[in-house]
Amino acid sequence: MKSVVRERTRCVAVVLPLKGTKNMNDDSRILTDSSRREFLRTGATVAVGAAVLGLNTDGLAQTEELKSQTLPPPTYAGGTKPITLTPIVGKPRRKYAEQFVPGEEKLEDGELRVTVLGSGNPWTTRGQASAGILVEIGNPQRDILLFDIGSGVLANYASLKLPVNKLNKVFITHLHADHMSDMLTLVGSYAKVGRSDGPVYVWGPSGDEPRMGTKHFAESIDEALTWDTVGGTGPLNPASMRIEVTEHDYSKTHVIYDRNGVKVTSFPVVHTTSGAVGYRLDFAGLSFVFSGDARPSWPLVRACEGGVDLLIHECFPPAEALAAASGLSIERAKIALNAAHTSPTAAGKVFTLAKPKMAGMWHTLLSPQVIPLVFKELQSRYAGPIVQTQDFTVFNVTKEAIVVRQAKVWDQYPPIPGVPEVQYKGYEPVPPAWWKDAVIPVD
Repeated sequence: MKSVVRERTRCVAVVLPLKGTKNMNDDSRILTDSSRREFLRTGATVAVGAAVLGLNTDGLAQTEELKSQTLPPPTYAGGTKPITLTPIVGKPRRKYAEQFVPGEEKLEDGELRVTVLGSGNPWTTRGQASAGILVEIGNPQRDILLFDIGSGVLANYASLKLPVNKLNKVFITHLHADHMSDMLTLVGSYAKVGRSDGPVYVWGPSGDEPRMGTKHFAESIDEALTWDTVGGTGPLNPASMRIEVTEHDYSKTHVIYDRNGVKVTSFPVVHTTSGAVGYRLDFAGLSFVFSGDARPSWPLVRACEGGVDLLIHECFPPAEALAAASGLSIERAKIALNAAHTSPTAAGKVFTLAKPKMAGMWHTLLSPQVIPLVFKELQSRYAGPIVQTQDFTVFNVTKEAIVVRQAKVWDQYPPIPGVPEVQYKGYEPVPPAWWKDAVIPVD
């Protein structure tokens, strides 16, 4: 279980001489709760936001062309476009709709579709679920792979109109709660609404001792679901209410999955303690790399050698902006950022070393005021195409091009079971004897 200090490394403080501050010690002042919230809500301009934070505003627009361009607002603020100035890399062989509409656009053979189901943080909001990246594979099996499964990811999955029974392959980067907390729902609840073919297959890293590894985690989830599993006896396929886990050595770079033309490679990354990994997926000459939570790590850069189409890497806001959401001093905010995560400057260095065709920032606190500051700092170190991902950012990856859009979704889609591959005949279970006198008869 993470300590309070580690949990707060995710969202830390700012030192700002603004109205509404209060003295915390002799040499620093911290925003009050109300002024912090106002700072994060306000859709001020880039220059104003930088000035408020005491940052140098020189070079905000590095070319005449960029001076006339502005980043689209996040979807929770009414935006409909991806947060980028370069939504297309390459020359697509077909025309894509401005927004991705689930159920109206088939995945092509040989294509990858990468959807950010959770772009956010340990706390969930209506605008940002916790960690989760979905990859749809354009192979004959139309495999679906999920990388991390934090809170809110499954709610977003339902909005994509994809079949529930296809969601049975999960790759966990590490065992912080915001990367695995929807596992209970996938194993227990989704078995009741169509995920009926068999177990959830989970791949994840080992730890420095057995209790810190994915195998122990999966066995604990199975144990925690005992009442749910027993209660489903009869109507539900018992095989669908369990986890089949493959734990791999976190310290090695090695292939952990190779099926149906899809290869997944795990590599170690630096994050809080031993046992965190990132993943590379290869299919039909296309590639996708995902950092999970990580400080800048050489194994990730080496995993990108030979070229990578899409790299999604965590990117926390500058410590000054991050601090606006909490009450830590700026000194502690900087320590927290540098100890466990990647700043925009550091992300820019990683992208420069890895050289992806398209780069995505992820695990970022999204606010209209922070986003341009993140772009400004990152672009001081990286000049390639970059996207600030948010929930329902969709990348179509083909040999010819990478196209990024936002999905247009409805919040209340029911689960779609899909076509079962395993036939299970349910039966009426024998009720407990005491129910005879406890149940109210209904004529």
